[in-house]
Amino acid sequence: MSSRESFIRVVRRSQTFISILLFLIVFFICWKFTNFDITQVQISIWGKEGILGRVWNTAVCTFAISIFLNSILYLRNNLRIKFRNIFYLLFTFVSMCLFTVGFFNMDWGAIHNYSAGLYFFFYPLTIFLFTHLNRKYLTYKDWLHNVILSVGMAVIPMIFISLFKGMAIAEISHTILVIIYNIKLSIGD
Repeated sequence: MSSRESFIRVVRRSQTFISILLFLIVFFICWKFTNFDITQVQISIWGKEGILGRVWNTAVCTFAISIFLNSILYLRNNLRIKFRNIFYLLFTFVSMCLFTVGFFNMDWGAIHNYSAGLYFFFYPLTIFLFTHLNRKYLTYKDWLHNVILSVGMAVIPMIFISLFKGMAIAEISHTILVIIYNIKLSIGD
């Protein structure tokens, strides 16, 4: 491995872990200070107004950029991956959807809600398609983990949506699986 590839790997891992840590810290700060019952609301409500809203939305945008960088660098650095151009586009699309969710808070209505819906639908679908189309080129362990994570991202939030009035628990479960997937991407190669 060249020094350039080592440097890219270190940068990718560092930015992934820093952005995840930042996101989690902001998540817990917002949860603590807003006193919203997360079984009754969307977590996007934290980004609706005030300084806390700007901090929350900035964390969401930062997380979207991290997902983008992590995915693109993973694809670029793994020669065994096929259909790269399709997945460059798909991972860029889901990252842009999440960035739009953070950039346009709930006051923007349709833009925020459609972007969130596209993100929650297309992220697990993208991972599933990536895994399915590259099944010959992934190790069995990577294939299995990716299938479990992508199916979990689609199914577990749906279960929680039916159990709670608000969508926050479903969004949190999805986000936890996204974090696990991005950690897996950043440490794998």
